[in-house]
Amino acid sequence: MTKISIKKEDNLVKVIKVTGHSGYANKGSDIVCSSITTAMYVSYGMLNKAKCDFTFNTDEAKPFMELKINNSNDVTKLVMDNLVDVLEGIAYDYKAYVTIINE
Repeated sequence: MTKISIKKEDNLVKVIKVTGHSGYANKGSDIVCSSITTAMYVSYGMLNKAKCDFTFNTDEAKPFMELKINNSNDVTKLVMDNLVDVLEGIAYDYKAYVTIINE
């Protein structure tokens, strides 16, 4: 199961951490993991192009991804809120494979 941890500070999403394989299909052909990974990398790309202050860590061997906002602004708020919406949609559609924890 994939676990997604969402941490907020002052009503702003500051950290999204993703761990584990969903188990929906074999590694490499799992559409649930692929969807989550794509959402994380698209968000990373948007933040990077906007030159926002953030960190992004990933380790496919564990599996692990973390997107952390170091300095919030209007762009980071928009990107992170959108990422949460996308991840919640995936979790809703694949309840047996994805869980979200709000910290």
